[in-house]
Amino acid sequence: MLKLLGRAFPLWIGGVLFVFGLVFGGIGVREGLREQAYRDQGLMADARVVDKSIVRAERAEQSTTRYVLSYRYTTAEGEPRDGTADVSVEEWERLEPGAALPIVYLPGQIDTSRPQDDGDAVLTIVFVSIGAAFALIGGTVAFMSGRSVARMIRVLRIGADTDGTVLRAAPTNVRINRVPQWQIHYRYRDGLGRVHEAASHVVSPREGSAWNEGDAGRVRFDPERPELSVWIGRA
Repeated sequence: MLKLLGRAFPLWIGGVLFVFGLVFGGIGVREGLREQAYRDQGLMADARVVDKSIVRAERAEQSTTRYVLSYRYTTAEGEPRDGTADVSVEEWERLEPGAALPIVYLPGQIDTSRPQDDGDAVLTIVFVSIGAAFALIGGTVAFMSGRSVARMIRVLRIGADTDGTVLRAAPTNVRINRVPQWQIHYRYRDGLGRVHEAASHVVSPREGSAWNEGDAGRVRFDPERPELSVWIGRA
């Protein structure tokens, strides 16, 4: 049973896509809430650039060069605060220390300020849309695969054994470490003598290549739904 779960690749892939979608969508929702907070609660202030720096791109940690402005502003309560912002190279070259930089900040929240024109609602929409798409696709794949795995587990628990005959064993499009995994196609008869054909879950190339057309193996099928079966192999 554990081996069956370990080979349920669509289930795991769907689960990963679903979680990725939730995380991606969650980032989008968080950014959207922050955009809303800046629109509803943000206060404008005239900051002054105090320093500028460049953070060079690195292959491992950072793929693009960042152009950073450090600025200082005073809140409506007269409290001085500092902030930093990534800007375009054109704006970085234009603004020198001492230059005015209109910013917007959230009152009562430290380190929540940004240049006045720095909002990006499109980015929020993109994150939420991509996250929703991945979650929907991953959830659907995981649900369908999970239902299939649940059926196979049920067959393993309550199924009846019978003899099966290998029709063929061949590689599939599923790869692990770039190695194609195999699948065994087989034929069997249920308790009423009716013939069914099915395919095993994916198996390793070593296990799959050990079977040839006409080889006999064990099959377990669901007595209530004989078309559902699991390839057991050699007893």
